[in-house]
Amino acid sequence: MTKSVPSGGALRILPRILLLALLAAQFLAPASAPAMVLGADDRNQAAAFLSPAEEDRFQGLGRIECLQPGSRGLSFHATGWVVGSVDTVMTAAHVFFEQGWRGDRSIERDPANCIFVLFNRDQSIREIANIRYAVSPWADRRMRGDSARDYAVLKLAKPVRVSKIPAVSVNAAIRPDVQLVAFQTGVIDNQRARITRGEARRFPVLDAHYELEGMHISNSARLFSTSANSSPGSSGGLYYDRRSGAVLGLHLGSMCDPEALNPSYDPDHCFNYGLRFGRDAGIAIDAVARDAAPRSLMIRSNQAAPATAAIVLALAS
Repeated sequence: MTKSVPSGGALRILPRILLLALLAAQFLAPASAPAMVLGADDRNQAAAFLSPAEEDRFQGLGRIECLQPGSRGLSFHATGWVVGSVDTVMTAAHVFFEQGWRGDRSIERDPANCIFVLFNRDQSIREIANIRYAVSPWADRRMRGDSARDYAVLKLAKPVRVSKIPAVSVNAAIRPDVQLVAFQTGVIDNQRARITRGEARRFPVLDAHYELEGMHISNSARLFSTSANSSPGSSGGLYYDRRSGAVLGLHLGSMCDPEALNPSYDPDHCFNYGLRFGRDAGIAIDAVARDAAPRSLMIRSNQAAPATAAIVLALAS
């Protein structure tokens, strides 16, 4: 996690702690760089900013802002996007879970202390919605920390004004090139989403059920590696396939050889990675869109609510 410096705006009064899930397995370990830029940094180039047509296509892409209990208003943020219905959002599950003192992902953040924010092109806030609840396989402690199930579907307290919702491809084939649409940090105009482009490949085969820092991978076939640049805060971003016009995956984080002083893309040793959606994700999206999600899959906080939560939640009223 990396601290960032606010730079103005209604919600920027709160410092942000940014999330990036970093895993490791034998030859892999978390990269020390705050952003996984795997080669030339294209994130500030004109082509990285969404065109008017792309802004229209991804008008439901926003940011999830969460308060850290006991932190005097420190927040976490990640990327999320409207899916299924105008009051339903997809993001990464690890946004709501933190590593506890035992090394497992035992600290659960309350989704009700988070908000979903949509921005205009000029970085002003277009709309804010509270989050009623979040559904994820990680609600089951037996599944928690598994990157192959690292997704959460959120139910907003109200619909947001979005007229276009991208289709989601279930069990999509891995395309040779992908676009990551997400928010980035360490860039100019960081309240504007970016599109970074890169190749995608099969995720390297790892020993079954390795574990590090409370994270593991039960099924590497559900993941893919990519060279598309990312940052802390990109977690939950969508991988888009232009040819099919559908979302084929969810951004989770990065892996890199610990001996790499200047990380560069290698599909087996240094890469960003995403999750392909399985049938279970499609079922979860449908259940939340219908407001019929099973209570057993709802994320429930085991932490005290932050005293300053009312300040942020009031902004969403």
